[in-house]
Amino acid sequence: MDEKRTLKLIQTIGRECLAGRVRTLSRVITCIYDRAMRPHGIKVNQAGILIMLALVEKPTPGDICRNFQMEKSTVSRNIDRMRKQGWIESGKGEGGLAQVLTVTPKGKKLLTDIYGKWEKAQKEVSEFLGEDGVKAIHMLTGRISGPKGRQK
Repeated sequence: MDEKRTLKLIQTIGRECLAGRVRTLSRVITCIYDRAMRPHGIKVNQAGILIMLALVEKPTPGDICRNFQMEKSTVSRNIDRMRKQGWIESGKGEGGLAQVLTVTPKGKKLLTDIYGKWEKAQKEVSEFLGEDGVKAIHMLTGRISGPKGRQK
């Protein structure tokens, strides 16, 4: 393949790749939330995990992996950090096989404490995306949990 054609293909990928665009958008939005929550020592992904743990009955690390499409090692690192902060505890589930996670009173207090910072970040992101962008995100994430479920 000649250099001109190779360059054209590379430029097309760079210009049109949806995965790259979504990852960049995700990083920008994550940065806004992380910056807002920094005074409380929590990142938005940890806050999301903490919220899920508070809402799900007898949640396990596997539930976190499935819910957030996260790798097992990433979940393990987050669980360890959150446990060291005193936000969660773990115990054995029924039959002693699965690790069940529980949000501690300190973790619940943290969630109420970050609400104002989350609300501010939510407003900033909504203004950044615009009404159409917010609607698009809700529509697209609705597809993830739709009848076909998440794709791996």
